[in-house]
Amino acid sequence: MYERDLAVVFDGSIEGFLSIVYAHYYDKIMPANIQVEGMYQNSLDAEEYYVPTDFDKASKVQQGIRRKISSQAEHYISYAFLTEGEDKYMDMFRYLVLGFKMGRSVDCYLQEDYVLAVHKMARYVGREAHLLTGFCRFAETKQGVFYCSISPKNKVLPILAEHFSDRMMNQAWIIHDKGRRLAAVYDGESYMIGQVPDEVNIEYADKEKQVQDLWKVFFSSVSIKERESKKRHRNVLPLYFRKSMLEFMPPKKSKGK
Repeated sequence: MYERDLAVVFDGSIEGFLSIVYAHYYDKIMPANIQVEGMYQNSLDAEEYYVPTDFDKASKVQQGIRRKISSQAEHYISYAFLTEGEDKYMDMFRYLVLGFKMGRSVDCYLQEDYVLAVHKMARYVGREAHLLTGFCRFAETKQGVFYCSISPKNKVLPILAEHFSDRMMNQAWIIHDKGRRLAAVYDGESYMIGQVPDEVNIEYADKEKQVQDLWKVFFSSVSIKERESKKRHRNVLPLYFRKSMLEFMPPKKSKGK
């Protein structure tokens, strides 16, 4: 089969993307553009080609990345995939094609825009995930499950789920990405990620309000107003994190006042 320039469409999963890389080498397709199914706008002069997700083929490509390029390249691709935006797919594809040709030295080719782009995307995701591991706030529900809501810019939920399944392995918890209507649910042994409704009704444990109030008092007591630096605070803790953090939530007015 000869190599063709195509507008390649896939299901949006990491396995689907790796299936495209497999199809490039074994079916001789050459993506001119890579888009997620349902978001692709067809062009009159473009030939559309759908690549179905094949988990076996995706696994072979993943093993090939680890063996023929490096574990670092595998990390870059897995993290870059979690960014928003459609342009990332072609940058990631070109990075892997160069990587299979040059091996682990691919990360030295920073003069190539797509190599630099993959590095930047991976760092961006890694930084946000790292910050959220420290700033996630879990609250106990009446069912004994600990619940945390987040509103990240990137799709960092899988990274957080992996992190907290190791740190809170004996405690059932839920991490809710409200903007994407996704939740990671951990039952004390394993976690799964799935879609959730727009509105989620959470009933907190009776003692949770007291714990939250105590935490706010503690946070206020250790804060030294004379040394506050709003600019430094924003650098360390971006504003969009704070809407899910107790420390920055306005106090609730008592009834009758």
